[in-house]
Amino acid sequence: MAEEFLSEPWLDELARLGGELAVVEGVSMVIQHEIAGAPAGKVRFFIEWVDGQVRAASLGKHGEPDIVIQAKAVEALRILNGDLSPDVAYMQGRLKVDGNYRRFLVDLRDWRESADYRGLWSAMAAHTA
Repeated sequence: MAEEFLSEPWLDELARLGGELAVVEGVSMVIQHEIAGAPAGKVRFFIEWVDGQVRAASLGKHGEPDIVIQAKAVEALRILNGDLSPDVAYMQGRLKVDGNYRRFLVDLRDWRESADYRGLWSAMAAHTA
């Protein structure tokens, strides 16, 4: 069943699917997402990654994120659907990354381009109403 983008059930599915990813030691971080222009207004949620798996995905603001990603909902959906690369969006100013941006954009590029990681987001795109 498809869920509304960024809703609590959508995040629950992200946590469930992300918890099934292969372990990748050292890929641990908290990413805070701030998405403007969603149907519900500005949506804040965070994802806790531990060794390449999603340990939590929840609405709200995390107290100590390693990375903060900001985008408009239309751009976030384009990235989710694979129509816009996060790297291109960042270079064009459509995606802002604060905090340890180098680690996420450069050091973890191979992980972000892995079949597991990309498959997670493809599954989430298919799960989005």
